[in-house]
Amino acid sequence: MFKILHFGRSCKAYLSLYKDHAPKIKLCCEACGRSLHKHGRYYRSVTTKHSIYRIPIYRLYCPDCRSTVSLLPGFLVPWARFATWVREAAITRKLLGLSYRQARKTTTVPALRYSHSTMRRWWKRHIRTASSVALWVAGQLVSAGFDGDLLRMYPPGAAKKPEDTLLWLRQLLSCYTPVYPWRQGYFALLNSRLPGAELL
Repeated sequence: MFKILHFGRSCKAYLSLYKDHAPKIKLCCEACGRSLHKHGRYYRSVTTKHSIYRIPIYRLYCPDCRSTVSLLPGFLVPWARFATWVREAAITRKLLGLSYRQARKTTTVPALRYSHSTMRRWWKRHIRTASSVALWVAGQLVSAGFDGDLLRMYPPGAAKKPEDTLLWLRQLLSCYTPVYPWRQGYFALLNSRLPGAELL
């Protein structure tokens, strides 16, 4: 199991805070409610636009359920090698009309470039999850008392395309967080709040 939390805006900030010691955080087991205990750490590599960082991932343990929880920083999702903001930058460029190749060339330095198939996989996954994430964001806006017509924000036209949902999601996000979170991006912000199965 994992929990995505805000532990710093960047890999450098995360390492300066948690290189040698775990975050001071208290969590309860989602299954039984018992307090979780520290349970060591493991290391992961994270690729950003210019560098590869090796960062510690701290774990917690439930003595009753015998389950562990990995505490991921907001710029990571499980099993992803690239930082969340790299993936978001690539998807944003593709949404703006760039080709896969152009999007790849402008998001990392040549030595750290990801493959064409990786870019396609990110794009397909984003299209697959965008509708459920958009509905979650819309629900959060309604719960917060947003009085605009959210459905009218959906791009008009008879022939709907998957990209239309991506554009709608972007509009919803601009209402959800009016000031764009420049350092982290929308994905990192949402991943710490979304239900686990809906990560961006």
